[in-house]
Amino acid sequence: MRKFSTRFIIGVILFLLAGCATVEDVQRSTDLIRTDNELTRLLVEVRPSDQVAAATYLTVLANDAEREADALKDIQGKEPDAIAFYRIAATAYWRSGNPKVVNNLFKTASNGTDLCTKLGKNAPDRDCLFLRLVIPFAGLESNANKKGLSGLLDSVNFNDNKKTTEEIETMAEIRGSLNQAKPLVQKILIIGTDDRLLSHPGMREYYCANAKQAKGYYDSTAAVFVVKVKEFHENFTDNTPSLGITIDDARAIRNLEKVVPSFCQ
Repeated sequence: MRKFSTRFIIGVILFLLAGCATVEDVQRSTDLIRTDNELTRLLVEVRPSDQVAAATYLTVLANDAEREADALKDIQGKEPDAIAFYRIAATAYWRSGNPKVVNNLFKTASNGTDLCTKLGKNAPDRDCLFLRLVIPFAGLESNANKKGLSGLLDSVNFNDNKKTTEEIETMAEIRGSLNQAKPLVQKILIIGTDDRLLSHPGMREYYCANAKQAKGYYDSTAAVFVVKVKEFHENFTDNTPSLGITIDDARAIRNLEKVVPSFCQ
């Protein structure tokens, strides 16, 4: 699970750094460029060595960026800048790791994507793509790290002819976590139907790398869960305590309705 989080964080940083070099960014206002550069500095230089200080700085930066976005969103011609500030705010709220700003994260991401929808084809593709991804990726990272699913799965062993109450409760917790993660992965995969990804090599590569990582994380975790459920039903005929899930139910949880887009293969 640590590998999933680390790889994705690196992807975010590289994506943001790449964005700073685009023609659109060069043409932006000085304040926006300065704010974007400060976000990158905090993510690359400060957060790896001092997460406590970075959390404070990122929250302050996010608050400032959100205020800038709110001030610009209704000014004709300034909507792209507002979207960029919403992207900065959402990223900073997320990477701060501050549980008190979760609602701010959802609000900024929502306001930004609403503005993207309003602009339609004139919306900045990079910022709008990231605003659509930030919530499901933040949710997946939280699911992987805080739940510690790898450790939980390792703690369950139904092949020893024992089924403890703790193991039954652990399986219920894992099932709940998978049910939370599944729609997040599906949201990430459905973004691959956006035709704009096909025309931007950098965006496409970023999306494909992280979509594969997200799907791989879910597939591997859910596959082990199915094995544990199967082991339970193969080793125990009595239903006390009950696992509360059949093998078919477990397989249904593992099954994803969406797949990684063909252009990512």
